[in-house]
Amino acid sequence: MAEIDFDCVDAHFHIWDLQKFSYQWPTPDVPALFRNFTPEDLKEAAKDIPIKHAVFVQVLNNSPEEAIWVSQLAEQHDVIKGVVAGIDVTDPNVKSTLEKVMNGKNKVVGIRHILDNLEDEDTKWLSSDDVISGLRVLENLGIPFDLLLRPHLTKCVLRLSKELPRLKMVVDHLAKPYIKAGLIDEWKKDMTVIAENPNIYCKLSGLVTEADLTNWKEEQFELYVKHILDCFGPGRCMFGSDWPVCTLANASYKDVFNIMLRLVRKLSPGNERAIFRENAMKFYGLKL
Repeated sequence: MAEIDFDCVDAHFHIWDLQKFSYQWPTPDVPALFRNFTPEDLKEAAKDIPIKHAVFVQVLNNSPEEAIWVSQLAEQHDVIKGVVAGIDVTDPNVKSTLEKVMNGKNKVVGIRHILDNLEDEDTKWLSSDDVISGLRVLENLGIPFDLLLRPHLTKCVLRLSKELPRLKMVVDHLAKPYIKAGLIDEWKKDMTVIAENPNIYCKLSGLVTEADLTNWKEEQFELYVKHILDCFGPGRCMFGSDWPVCTLANASYKDVFNIMLRLVRKLSPGNERAIFRENAMKFYGLKL
């Protein structure tokens, strides 16, 4: 594989400290992940690839404390360039909370909420007036929102696009398509509609854990990545490792980086710099 002649940005990684916070996930029944993951682990995992900058994405909902903690770590570890915080957008005081976590040296560049994967409740949450109201605060402040979707939630984005036309959003993990089951048609239709909003981007991330964890193949991902590149265009796609979650599928940081690099070079040649660096910088307003 040819060398990369620029420093890459990972738009989606996680770390956690099991002694510092109480997490809903990971749990002891996921032993591969039920330990602390640190910035040192991140740098070790990425040592053989050209990832030099990365954006932390929340593990905890409604936790400005987590965002402040990672921002403090970023002062010691230059690899962390941004923090996507888990903030309760339904809180009437969300604006003051945002002012707190985005103050001073904090590295908060976006907001996300983890949904529970309970279809009725997830749909109600994402479609609720309280959420729309909170996201309008983000829209007015110019703060991006990460959309952690699954296929049953994609249609909810239509209302968000209509009600919040200026809100910058990014779909994490291609909306977690059903790769293991080989289902693609309905997902393709929905993602095509979502991509009509020019303020919505998409992260090329999280693929290996949506396939068979013990028997995935790189070629399974090509149709999904091709569709995203076709409908969003290379100017609104960004690489994310989803490390260390990717290791559940026996895929290292280097594995997921090289898989996506090969696919991008095949499906959208000449756009490596945009997808692996510039789009994340632009979307999150990163200062490298």
